Amino acid sequence: MTTGNPPGDFVQVGATRDGLDPYLDCARRRGMRAVLVETPAYLRWRRLLGRREFDVEVAVARPQDPDAVRAALTAAAVVPGLVLTGFERYVYAGFALAEALRVTPWPGAGVDFRPLDKREQREALLRGAPQVAQPRFLPMDLGDQDAADGLGFPQVIKPADGGGGLGVLLVDGAAQRGRALDRIRALANYGGGAFSGIVVEEFVKGPELSLQGVAQHGGAVLLSVCEKLTCLEEVPGEPGLSGFREVGHVARPGTDAPPELHALAQACLDAVGYRAGPFHLDVLQGPTGPVFVEMGFRLSGGGLVALVEKTTGADWAELAFASHLGDAAPLRAPSPDTGTGTGGVAGQISAVSEAELAAAEALQEPGITVEIRRAAPPPDHSALPADDLSVLASDLARHTGSAGRVVVSGGPADRVPALLHSLVAHRLRG
Repeated sequence: MTTGNPPGDFVQVGATRDGLDPYLDCARRRGMRAVLVETPAYLRWRRLLGRREFDVEVAVARPQDPDAVRAALTAAAVVPGLVLTGFERYVYAGFALAEALRVTPWPGAGVDFRPLDKREQREALLRGAPQVAQPRFLPMDLGDQDAADGLGFPQVIKPADGGGGLGVLLVDGAAQRGRALDRIRALANYGGGAFSGIVVEEFVKGPELSLQGVAQHGGAVLLSVCEKLTCLEEVPGEPGLSGFREVGHVARPGTDAPPELHALAQACLDAVGYRAGPFHLDVLQGPTGPVFVEMGFRLSGGGLVALVEKTTGADWAELAFASHLGDAAPLRAPSPDTGTGTGGVAGQISAVSEAELAAAEALQEPGITVEIRRAAPPPDHSALPADDLSVLASDLARHTGSAGRVVVSGGPADRVPALLHSLVAHRLRG
């Protein structure tokens, strides 16, 4: 797809950690120069990983600072026409930069819109969409742990502006909560720097879902709904303290989503004032219906852009990109992409061992397609300066260690989740 008169350079603040870089493809189809802003350390890490290069790569020590990004772009003779975010850590800076420069997605995403952190999202829903169920929560900025006892146990402790599960911990009592808080306060956010705050919330047990969509003129269009496969893993050096790790997803078309999920997505967009662009929502299926967990104002990572396309035939990045540039037709949720043989259901797991990959290779059933995408051997960390390892500490903890990705599609709708569960049942939490 090509449009005339590209509006300027495409600037992506933050690299995708799954390496898909779908916005890079969108920009090149339009003849736009593609610019990536990242820390010097992560740019060096990307090169070791063998990731595709952008036309221009701008090193900024603090990409979370929109003023620093703006100054670096000016020095590099970059003229932004569209600014989007590739990684959760920098979504706040990306939108602030677009507003400061008066370029897309401002004001289409909302004249007064700014992305809210996890605490602010909860507070916005309490004000603007009280009908949306969410866990009881408290900010821990002031260290008032006694008040949090009223939430009961177990509890989930999380940074307000983390991503990729960084620092999200499950605790069973006040003593564990104290250890969890100490642990989070000792962590650095991606790219360095402190978290904006910490949230403690009641633990709601139930199936976990993620919703992938695009906002257009304030309307929520759900492309897909994923069942999340999640495991608990012990925090290194912290016996008895556990965090969460996403193992995989099973995706179904948004057209199959129950009405309450469509209503929840629309209520969330309305409450935060987000009118245009990609979004994702994490929810729990509680005893009385869906329970809001958090919302992101970007494409999901973890290979989900490819999984959405596998399931529905829809290019999530292209729909978002075109919507921002005004060359998109009115959106509607795509139908199942039965033409590719998925039957509208596809799933993936991130394998952590050769044993899991071997088990996947042994999955043979009529009508089932199993794709195994082995990860490249991890780069030698010794090739990086010591300062880089410090900056990359959170990335190395949360975005490395995969032996490959297994994608399963086709066959009866219930077989995909059953087969994926069989591969990782030993890791999944109860």
